[in-house]
Amino acid sequence: MSTLTLLPRGSLRALAITCAAIYSQGVLPAQSSATVDLYRIPEPTTEELERIPKNLARWHMGATLILVKDDQFQRIQVPDVGYFEESIFLSDNSALTYTIENGRHDYIIDLGQFMRVSRFFLNNQSASGDFQLFKSDTLEDVESDAWIALTKEIDFKSGELPSVTFPEVETRFIMVRFDISKSGTIGNFGATGPLKITQAEFTLGKGESEEELIQAQSPIIDYDFASAYTGTRIAYVSGGPIDKILNLLDEDPTTTYEFPSNEECIIIVDMKKETQVRTFAAQYSTQTSGLVQVYFLDQLPSYFEDSQGATGVATYEDDQGMLQRAELAATGGAYTPYLAAQSSHEVVSVPLDYFKEIEDSYSVRVSANEDRALQIFDDLERRYAIFRFVPEGAGTESVIQTALYRPGQQDFQVQSAQGRPGITFGQVEVVGNVEFDDIIFTMETEDGDPGGPPEDPPDDPPVISE
Repeated sequence: MSTLTLLPRGSLRALAITCAAIYSQGVLPAQSSATVDLYRIPEPTTEELERIPKNLARWHMGATLILVKDDQFQRIQVPDVGYFEESIFLSDNSALTYTIENGRHDYIIDLGQFMRVSRFFLNNQSASGDFQLFKSDTLEDVESDAWIALTKEIDFKSGELPSVTFPEVETRFIMVRFDISKSGTIGNFGATGPLKITQAEFTLGKGESEEELIQAQSPIIDYDFASAYTGTRIAYVSGGPIDKILNLLDEDPTTTYEFPSNEECIIIVDMKKETQVRTFAAQYSTQTSGLVQVYFLDQLPSYFEDSQGATGVATYEDDQGMLQRAELAATGGAYTPYLAAQSSHEVVSVPLDYFKEIEDSYSVRVSANEDRALQIFDDLERRYAIFRFVPEGAGTESVIQTALYRPGQQDFQVQSAQGRPGITFGQVEVVGNVEFDDIIFTMETEDGDPGGPPEDPPDDPPVISE
């Protein structure tokens, strides 16, 4: 029995950012009365990371894509990625799209080895139609009885992200059969099973000398350095349901993170070390127009990490899942100790002048009905990426009123709260070029290896002559 989830995208877009080199000195900016409060996000726990499944339908996982044309197969392998538009289906970059025309289309994902799979999702943008999933242990003709149906036909419309779960199977080949009724753009695929990101370990670099690397160049692929499995984390965020912060880094556009509509939206991504990147991508939908700004930095000002500059806050989730908060340290009243007992997060007040002093790497006005944009910049080597969205009509100064402690009633009562969600994120990505041969992937499972290739692996499919 399969389970289908259709996530409304609204005017979901992916934004890939053009950037210029930026360097931020770790000095305190000029003081200003206008500030924005950022929550300091703790390191994720092992238990939290263990809940994130690893996307198996990725080039860096060893998967390849097989096209079906005129009853013949054509395998796209890593060296061919730049020559086929369909190669974006296995890409880390969710900002890339492919225009799929009306009619039937079959695509086969070769997982590279036997893997356990129980879910598939599609980063759909504007196409409409349906798809059905099949599995086979060997590569056979698409009309062969060897292909066993995993799901019924799954309908989807423009702007919907279809996601389907099915009884877990162990297989190597998954066929996605589309029947498109209205042509449009689609993005990358997703296939997951019981393998969690904590069981998948990636190491970049073979440890060879520079001369050896030059002599043996390998194919280049997109690699998202802002996925949770790489060790990257969200260091600071301006609001939203913080317990869902990993939804931004889980390789899954169907899991979302919402920000209030009346406040600035700020996300600071920490890649833990200076990393060579060339694209910042963000999938989001918004109910209001506003200004998007993105910055890449070597380091943050020292007061970000200064514990004396942080203010404790009392927090709780309302019935919409949004985080309600109240300042503590500045109250000075008799109820401060009671509020302190409820504190679960630290807030850093950042002067808005700080952003004015940084040269924008990218700045654009967006509206609720705009489509995605894609731009690529020259390689940068930076540690932090900052995404900032300022909705039109937002105040110039963040104001949070004090919470009151009322014994016998609620623990505390917040006098002002975050508004209804105004911008919803599906993914945040910082993409760079990586040599495929430099990616070393190992995995561990409680039940042992997830299987192996058959005793006599099938030959590569015939290649269509150009």
